[in-house]
Amino acid sequence: MKLTIQEIGLAFAFAVIGFIFSSRSTIMFLNGLSPMQGLIVYYIILYVSLYMLSRLDLVVFGFKIKDPMQTIGLLMITFAFFICVNWENPYVQLVTKGNIENVSPVFFQAEDGAVWFVWQSIFPWLDIETLRLLTFVVTPFALALIGGFLVSEKIRLG
Repeated sequence: MKLTIQEIGLAFAFAVIGFIFSSRSTIMFLNGLSPMQGLIVYYIILYVSLYMLSRLDLVVFGFKIKDPMQTIGLLMITFAFFICVNWENPYVQLVTKGNIENVSPVFFQAEDGAVWFVWQSIFPWLDIETLRLLTFVVTPFALALIGGFLVSEKIRLG
């Protein structure tokens, strides 16, 4: 098994998406929207992300699973994608409220919140910006690469 240029490109794309969508300006913009506006923006982001990734030949719809390891690989790639585009983590509260005191447990129950929790538990001394980069840039990049190895052919969602 080896990674294709598309799978490496997908990992880099996730790192960039995670960097942009975890920025303070993006989170503050979303925080200013109503729930329906936020949902619409979220689905526009999902659509544009998937469309651009498919146009760059990084994902192609219509993948046929041949073995359980491919399923695990696709699951890892999906997990990485949702780390990048979810805003259900304590970092969002920090950006919007200025602190992470009394964070609701639900913030740790989505992909991004769980990864934030793991990094913060392993390295409690790290500053917030380093935790942000580990959570929203490094982790999706690594998961997409590992998932690419497991899929062992062009990544396809379908």
